[in-house]
Amino acid sequence: MKSIKLMIYGGQGGLEGIIEKEDDIKVMGKTGNEMDLLDSDHSSAMPDVILIDARSSGKYGQEVMQILKEKYPFTPFLIFTAYSENHYLIEAICHGAAGYVLQDGGMKQVMSAIRQCANGQIVYPASFKSILMKKLQQDVERSQVTLEKAIEKLGVFSKREHELLILLTQGETNQQISEKLFLSIGTVKNYISRIYRKLNVNNRPELMALLYSFQKSGMKG
Repeated sequence: MKSIKLMIYGGQGGLEGIIEKEDDIKVMGKTGNEMDLLDSDHSSAMPDVILIDARSSGKYGQEVMQILKEKYPFTPFLIFTAYSENHYLIEAICHGAAGYVLQDGGMKQVMSAIRQCANGQIVYPASFKSILMKKLQQDVERSQVTLEKAIEKLGVFSKREHELLILLTQGETNQQISEKLFLSIGTVKNYISRIYRKLNVNNRPELMALLYSFQKSGMKG
C-alpha cells in the first residue's frame, strides 16, 4: 500500500497524532506560519495532499492559499473547518481547493477526503455542488441557451471533449466517466488533460472555480 504524504497547515492539538494512526497516511510536516511555507524546501519529498485545519478561526486566508498554489501547483489542498457558510466554501473553490470538509462530519470523513484528494478527486459538500449547478443552469435559462451551449462558450471542444466536460461538471469520477462513455481510464485521463489545457486550468477545483466565475458573470459577451 502506497503511503500518502500529508502536510498540515494550522490546526488544533492532537490532529497529527490521530491521522498518523492510519496505516496509509504519513504526516510529513506541520506549520501554522506563512513564512514557514515560503522558506520550506520539500523538493525531495513533495506532499501528496495539504490539509488546512481552519477549525479554530475559520481563517485559512487568501495569502496562504496563494502561497500553496505557487509553491505546490500540483498538490491538492483540503480545508477542514467548522464553518459551513457558502462564502467560505466559494472562497476556497475560487482559490483552487480540492476539498472542503466540515468538522461535524468527524475524523472518518477527513480521512476519506484526504484519500480522495490524493486520488485526484474533488470533495465538496453535496449541497454546494447542487447549488453551483442550479445557479449555472439558472443563468443558462436566462440566456435562453442550453447547458451544452454555455460550455461551448468556454472554448472549442470536440464532441467527445464536450461529453467529458459535461460529466466533469456533474462531479463524475474518472472511473464513472470511463464506464459511461465506454472508454479506458487512460483515454479519459488524456481527454481531461486536453480539456484542462484548452481552459488553462490544472485540476478539477480550478475547473469548478472557472465555471463558478463564468456563471457569476451572467455569461455576458
